[in-house]
Amino acid sequence: MTRGWRALDHTADLALSVWAESEAALLAQAARALVCVMTDDARPGPRRSWDTRELALDALDPEDRLVRWLNEVIYLAVAEGFLTRAADVRLDGNGLAARLAGERGAVATELKSATYHDLHLTGDGGRWRARFVVDV
Repeated sequence: MTRGWRALDHTADLALSVWAESEAALLAQAARALVCVMTDDARPGPRRSWDTRELALDALDPEDRLVRWLNEVIYLAVAEGFLTRAADVRLDGNGLAARLAGERGAVATELKSATYHDLHLTGDGGRWRARFVVDV
C-alpha cells in the first residue's frame, strides 16, 4: 500500500484522510499532509538545509496519540516556523518518540488544532487509515 493523503469535504473545518503501510508511517504522512495544507503545497527547500527536532509524547490510546501528534506539528509550524517535512516515528506503548526533519518557513494557512470530532483510525498489518478534522 502506498502512502498518501487527500482533503475531504467538510462543512466548516478541514477534514483529511491519510493512509500508509504502518501506524508510524501514517503519523509521518499525516504530518506531511498538514504542512502541505499550511504552506499551500509549497515545495520544500533542499534537504541539506533542513533542521531536526526531537519530540516525545504520551497518550491515552492510538487515537489520542494521533491528535496530540498533529497538534505538536501544528504548534511547531505556527509558533516556531518549523515545517515538518519528514519524520522518523517510533511507537512506544501509547506514546511515541520521533525525530522530525524540516525547515524554517512561513505558514500561509494557519490551522488551530486537530480535534477528536469524527476521528477514525484503523489498521492492521500493512493497511493503516485515518480520518481527522482540523479547526481552521
